[in-house]
Amino acid sequence: MGEQTAVVFVEEIRPSKNERAFSETTSPVLHRLLSEEKIAELADIAAQNTVDGFKMEFDRAVLHWSQVFHAIFPEFDSERVMKASEAFITALFAESKLKDDNSDPYIRVHDEKWEFIRNEFSKMCRLLNLPASFGIETTNAYRYHAIKDDAYVKHLIELHRVLMMRLTGTESVYRELAGLYLTAISFHDQHNRYGVLKGKEIMKAYYTILFEAKNVALRVSY
Repeated sequence: MGEQTAVVFVEEIRPSKNERAFSETTSPVLHRLLSEEKIAELADIAAQNTVDGFKMEFDRAVLHWSQVFHAIFPEFDSERVMKASEAFITALFAESKLKDDNSDPYIRVHDEKWEFIRNEFSKMCRLLNLPASFGIETTNAYRYHAIKDDAYVKHLIELHRVLMMRLTGTESVYRELAGLYLTAISFHDQHNRYGVLKGKEIMKAYYTILFEAKNVALRVSY
């Protein structure tokens, strides 16, 4: 007989009424224009810290992701950014342990620990003034990715739509960014030096486009 593929049905996490209201009222925060040199500098910092931030040592991962968040959300002070990073990494560590503890796809995707993971992503959203839907889409993306179900791509695209609305007030380049992030994840999943190097190259392009989009939104607002 040929190899059979198990079908796992996932009940997706959806926003509550209050979370939807928060999503609808979150506005972009735009600051001064960035020079091409500054964009290149920030993109390099964010890309390097994104790659280093997925190395599983908690305190170092928190520090690396705080640098990423500080580059994207310069309006917040260091303490707040650090707390957001701690929530994010706590969620990632919990997600990683959940996968290690459960090899069965059905058990893995329906584990009650997903509620804890979602709460940590929600905490990050509150600290960074991101819509609650960003945390929900992120949780669902990780749930599907945990069982190698390509449905996670849909949530990856949607979380980028939410992110760009928060950063620019438009849906600017969210598909392009989602595509680059997907490619970087695929290289990360190779777990080898080549994947790390290619992932960093792609994430530098990702952050360059993100910061350029913020610049465009700021010019339009003048």
